[in-house]
Amino acid sequence: MPKGLNMEKVQEALKTFYLPGLQYQLNEKEGAFYAQIEKSSKEVVGKDILMALRYGKNGGVGNRADDGLLPEPSSRSTKQARWETKNVFARIAMSDKVMKASRNDRGAFANLLETELEDAQTDAKDNFARQLFGDGKGVMAVVSTTAGAGNDIAVNDTKFFGEGQRIDILESDGETAVAESRIIDIVDHDNLTIRISGTAVAVTEDDIIVTSGNYGSELTGLGNIFTLDSTLYGIDRTEHKWLNPNVINVDGLISELDIQEGVDKSEIYAGSDINFMLTSYGVRRAYQKMMLEYKNHVNTLELKGGWKALDYNGIPLVADKYCDAGTIFQLDKENWKLYQMGDWDWLDKDGSIFSRVTDRPIYEATLVKYADLGCNKPKAQVKLINITEA
Repeated sequence: MPKGLNMEKVQEALKTFYLPGLQYQLNEKEGAFYAQIEKSSKEVVGKDILMALRYGKNGGVGNRADDGLLPEPSSRSTKQARWETKNVFARIAMSDKVMKASRNDRGAFANLLETELEDAQTDAKDNFARQLFGDGKGVMAVVSTTAGAGNDIAVNDTKFFGEGQRIDILESDGETAVAESRIIDIVDHDNLTIRISGTAVAVTEDDIIVTSGNYGSELTGLGNIFTLDSTLYGIDRTEHKWLNPNVINVDGLISELDIQEGVDKSEIYAGSDINFMLTSYGVRRAYQKMMLEYKNHVNTLELKGGWKALDYNGIPLVADKYCDAGTIFQLDKENWKLYQMGDWDWLDKDGSIFSRVTDRPIYEATLVKYADLGCNKPKAQVKLINITEA
């Protein structure tokens, strides 16, 4: 430990100096949509989220004769959704040897610690952002070609991968492991392949790749909400169609009429106002191209957290790298919340933030958040699909 420092001071710095900055970055800079929605712990009871879903119409509305019986009151229906928060972790670690190497220089130690924290912060933001668009299973790519034993694997997409990432390869049903806890050594974005560490492995087309240990335990993201007739928050949507959102198949170039159709559906079917739109980079370019062809100037909007958006009649249109290709999500952000037991915090209930790993000359600290994304009015949300990208 550097001169004048001890573990108590390091832990105090992690709690009082570094934590607020990490919380700000992870809440405001993770993504434009995430920065706009409310974060709430009021609806979290124990480890579960309780969310009231109102649907239908009030039956006590009607016209009668001068001397007729008044309409019989009948409130809108309520369905209680209950599901468990998800567990999200971010760990940093430093070896005792590296720490001792900086023992005579407080600045060197601080730089080392800050570098580890910045890396954890960046990767935690990236991981959370990806999960917001997912369906809870955590599938980042699918094996595209059956191949005998080897370390190079062809996949359908590489945008979720980076060197040093630890992954599992599972059979398509997610139940059987093909390879576990493998490190990605090389990502070839041009040829859509990854190279993994360890012994050679035989893969089958449609095998799935997930962050190691994450399968089935990720956030209830947009992919869950927009999978029609699935079970959402423990409710079977084949029996509760009012919990299904709206999906519009554009099947070609985007037009203002397509966008307006989605806005109109939200108002017609749910009495809501679309006030936020998420799309892919390719669709954003297609939208800009369309506006240029019509000689229309595209204005921009400033959003909370310093994010910028294109302006569609006052509605922000934001591109996100994790949005599905050819897609626009049209959302009423008032219907969305991040339900959390609390903000990001250190795992320190044993009294120690930065502690030595048992039987290893390594010290580690872990950030944790128990939370999940919830939408209390899916019928107000719209998804435009199969848009030609530019």
